[in-house]
Amino acid sequence: MLNYFIISIVPLAILAIILIGIKEKKDVFKLFVEGVLDGLKVVYNIFPFILAITIAIELLKNTNLLNTLLIPIKPLLELLGIPANIVPLCILRPLSGGASMSVVMDIFNECGPDSLSGKIASIVMGATETTLYSITVLFGAVKVKNLRGTLVAGLIADFVAISSAIFLVNIGII
Repeated sequence: MLNYFIISIVPLAILAIILIGIKEKKDVFKLFVEGVLDGLKVVYNIFPFILAITIAIELLKNTNLLNTLLIPIKPLLELLGIPANIVPLCILRPLSGGASMSVVMDIFNECGPDSLSGKIASIVMGATETTLYSITVLFGAVKVKNLRGTLVAGLIADFVAISSAIFLVNIGII
């Protein structure tokens, strides 16, 4: 019964919108088409931002630049209890959910989901946001130029989440 109700929610909502539009003597189809056109305008406006971020992320992943940059700082990472394979995830997570998910899958395949790296990666994925991607797409869609403190606040939140994940897993709470 509950399953039937859940499946029926969207069609019932659409039916309710159509009935309300007819009751208020609105041209529902015309309003629908105008809404679709507005949506396409938003897609048209944000596409360059999405394309630029996607190309940058693929370049970082495919050139193996992140792993090369880790070589000189590996001793410091070991001293701080940070697995080296977590660093690419921490760099890519604010940029892209898809790229960071592929890094997590690599960590799971290499180390296992219950390993130190696997636990940290799981927490990082759940506790952080694709901050730069979201800000680029959302602010670009509405043409906001001044980010004010949004970028700083988002990156600080990501840093705190990543630091907390590393700390909590290293002391054995998680």
